[in-house]
Amino acid sequence: MFLLFTAMLAVSTSPIIARYLDDVPAVAISFWRMGFGALILWMISVVKKQSPLSSENRNKTIIAGIFLGIHFALFFGAIKLTTIANATFLGTLAPLFTYFIEKFILKRRHRPVLLMGLGLAITGAVIIVGHQFDFSSDFTLGNLLAIACSLFLGMAFIISEKIRRTVGTISYSRTLFFTAAVTLLVIAIFTNSPLTGFSHIEYGGLLLLGIVPTLIGHGSMYFAVRYVSPTVVASTPMGEPILASVFAWFLFQEAIGYHTLIGGGCTLLGLFVIARQK
Repeated sequence: MFLLFTAMLAVSTSPIIARYLDDVPAVAISFWRMGFGALILWMISVVKKQSPLSSENRNKTIIAGIFLGIHFALFFGAIKLTTIANATFLGTLAPLFTYFIEKFILKRRHRPVLLMGLGLAITGAVIIVGHQFDFSSDFTLGNLLAIACSLFLGMAFIISEKIRRTVGTISYSRTLFFTAAVTLLVIAIFTNSPLTGFSHIEYGGLLLLGIVPTLIGHGSMYFAVRYVSPTVVASTPMGEPILASVFAWFLFQEAIGYHTLIGGGCTLLGLFVIARQK
């Protein structure tokens, strides 16, 4: 539970750091956070040798990395085509997809309390952004992209669980992040999105994104997926909007509305229930 809370705390710094990167395109932010994360892990591997992946696990990790890269691209694409509220909520539905994949495809049984916790967390998310929902036809494509980004993240966690049973966290994560970075590089080329030409401060912020929300945040989740259900791990990012709001209150004196207080409490309670599932 402590590890998942650490992951949620680290991932929640992402929007705060990104706030100082207004002039950096979204694809570039995703590319550099994955790239820096992979680079640091490969540097660690030089100092402390890691077991190489088998050809089968390497191929599966590459697929998971492509899914992770597509997840980031779809999420930021959704933000441009729909409201932030829509993208924030629909982009955190990964645990729903992992739950149904585990239940109906992998034929696993979960205790009813897990579904109850998931319901609480989603209800809280609806309370937080529900008053801002806008499902007009103008936002249909963006909403579909946000849902798709949740699906790709969920599938990445499902694949990760199988590989992590026999593979170390660093060996897996370095290949995962590198593949995601390459995927985002290809997307940047096709969308003509610049990846260089930023200031030293902006590169510093991108490096920080690679260390805190990527290495510590995502790294903790990929460590935890070896021991708990992908549905439990996939639920962790649902706490990001809540903790990010708290950080913004401390750093920028941004007011926290009653929707966030009530819905945030509901979501955190749901995540607490979920995190207790072994």
